[in-house]
Amino acid sequence: MVQSFVTSNRKLVDMSIEIVIDLETTVQRLETNIIDNSPFNPKNKIVSAHWRLIEDDELGEPKRAVFYHEEKETPDRPNELIQDLKKASKIIAHNAKFDLLYLLEANFPIPKKVHCTMVGEYLLARGQHIDKSLKGTASRRKVQEKKSDLVDDLFKKGTGFEAMPLDTVIEYADADVLACGQIYLEQKEEIGSLQSVLDLSNDMLLFLCDMERNGIRIDLDELERVELDYLKEKEIIEKKLNFIVSNVMGDTPINLNSGIDMTQVVYSRVVKDRELHKATFNIGVDARGKSLYAPKMSANKFANAVRNTTRVVKKTIAHQCPRCKGKGFYQKYKKNGEPYVRTTTCKDCDGRGVLLKNTTSTAGLKLIPEGPIDASINGFKTDKNTIRKLIVQAKEKDNTQAVEFLEGITRLNAITTYLDSFVKGIQTWTRHDGILHANFNQTTTRTGRLSSSNPNFQNQPKGSKFPVRRCVVSRFDEGHIIEIDYSGLEFRVAGELSKDPQIIEDITNGKDVHKQTAAIINQCDESKITKDLRQQAKAYTFAPLYGGLGMGEPDHIRNYFKQYFNIYKGLKEWHTELVDAVMSEGYIKTPSGREFAFPNAQRLHGGRISNQTAVVNYPVQSFATADIVPLSCVRALRKFQEQDLKSKIILTVHDSIVVDCHPDEFDEVINILVWAMSHIEEEMIERFDYKPLLPLDIEISYGKDWLNNQELTLDQGA
Repeated sequence: MVQSFVTSNRKLVDMSIEIVIDLETTVQRLETNIIDNSPFNPKNKIVSAHWRLIEDDELGEPKRAVFYHEEKETPDRPNELIQDLKKASKIIAHNAKFDLLYLLEANFPIPKKVHCTMVGEYLLARGQHIDKSLKGTASRRKVQEKKSDLVDDLFKKGTGFEAMPLDTVIEYADADVLACGQIYLEQKEEIGSLQSVLDLSNDMLLFLCDMERNGIRIDLDELERVELDYLKEKEIIEKKLNFIVSNVMGDTPINLNSGIDMTQVVYSRVVKDRELHKATFNIGVDARGKSLYAPKMSANKFANAVRNTTRVVKKTIAHQCPRCKGKGFYQKYKKNGEPYVRTTTCKDCDGRGVLLKNTTSTAGLKLIPEGPIDASINGFKTDKNTIRKLIVQAKEKDNTQAVEFLEGITRLNAITTYLDSFVKGIQTWTRHDGILHANFNQTTTRTGRLSSSNPNFQNQPKGSKFPVRRCVVSRFDEGHIIEIDYSGLEFRVAGELSKDPQIIEDITNGKDVHKQTAAIINQCDESKITKDLRQQAKAYTFAPLYGGLGMGEPDHIRNYFKQYFNIYKGLKEWHTELVDAVMSEGYIKTPSGREFAFPNAQRLHGGRISNQTAVVNYPVQSFATADIVPLSCVRALRKFQEQDLKSKIILTVHDSIVVDCHPDEFDEVINILVWAMSHIEEEMIERFDYKPLLPLDIEISYGKDWLNNQELTLDQGA
């Protein structure tokens, strides 16, 4: 495990001295391309610590301590580092969460405040994509850069810091500390109106340190049962899909993971000339790596283009290859009559043993791409969003076989993701003590919303039917998993920011907009809407907030999208204001002070602008999930620490906080979470000088695991 250097309690102090720090650590190579640099891996250790003090904005002399290195028989004592950490009021690092987690696991004292220069650079980028690494930031800012790439070269070859030449490690890390300190001093001068959101982000970083250290108790036996269930379902679906493929394609071999093959099955066509196809439909990326815009074509022009670049696929019948007689290979003989040791693959049939002969029947499901936007390098798209549109088309044509195939593919893709990303990810990263310490990232998404890795917990399906949630259990005997979730947060934030009078009225009157949406899209009375139908409808409630137009949906849903802005006219006017602000000022700003720049925005035909979806999306999503949710998290942790609870905050996913609750603290935890999430008005005024207009609503559930839970009304709590 990470070495423990301090046994006394970690008393936090507040002084004017600041410390810039960088740690070098060992890593473990779990599998090919999987590197585990986590402090929660018991084999990982701190190799060395490198730091400088800052007083009056002046960087002090470099300091270092080497704790674990092949060239160091006797480790350095940590006393000087401990004393400097104790007297510092702020700790500064690039990707600071990594260094803080190692320091905390090693029981070092930690200053009250933190400044992560990677988070600072991320905020200053204002939503633009930049290289946020220390190397990239130092290069962009022209501050101290590493003198050698030797460390990177050695690391790529599998040499860890503990085995690299010690003088090379010291030179490398000392340069990192100097660069980080210089970046910090520059950021202090530049941060300006972003200070409030930077402070919240750094507070959230400390929350994430606490949450990741707590970890999540995983029932690995239950996870194995979930895996087996998925594998059984996957096998059944694959058999069904292969039967349909055989029915519509004849004997043509089909790989369902191939874009070319899927184009043949779904659209009954194959590309004749790939370069012509790319040129016709403008397929590719620009200098920035962004996809080129699809050309505008009339329906007739598009149909002609499809005929020019692709041909119809025919069903096939397999016949035994006469040359190899169905074996796929044949035996060659030497002049003396002896057979060669190796057989020869039959070129006539490419080793398959059969030759395919076209019939006169058109193969595939005979679905039709809607326009140039559906074109892809392999023919036509079969991604999740396109399949959703194709299912609507198939249903309208009463093509039941196509519906069954496309719905099967959708479910198969989902199961594959669940097995690879969630089941395997959880199995890989759960430690021997049954605790999973996932890694949460603040600087990956454009809006500030969290992402996670090792494994990815943020992109799991939200709702009551995702069985992987059964594996998240309490570490306490008779404990509970409590989840408290904001209800309709992004819709409320849209009303908050737009001041739309109808949204305000709906929220004030307690209208369940998701239930209303579910009734419309399912064409039934609200009384028949179940919890799952309501959950599924949320995407349709939110889609218009982000510029969705309902393309590819059935007529009644497309009509819903059209009527949405007739109901919420104030929201539409606000979207227009955002677009105008981008065109005149080049950026937009949220109440927290967070800014998003759109330097390349251009007016398009029809009144829209390039990046319009992002322009109307970013303010709502960022204020909701990058400001309000983190503020709630920070408040919850503050109370947990003040009251010295045994219960652990273990997750924040989507708009929720998840707690592993000790059985003696149930009411106390509920009260803290309700206070932290529902009553943030005063702290929003204090931090952002912004008084919210609308109240926030929450939903609470609890259970023995994260899936099998029951709702709790507030009058059931303490």
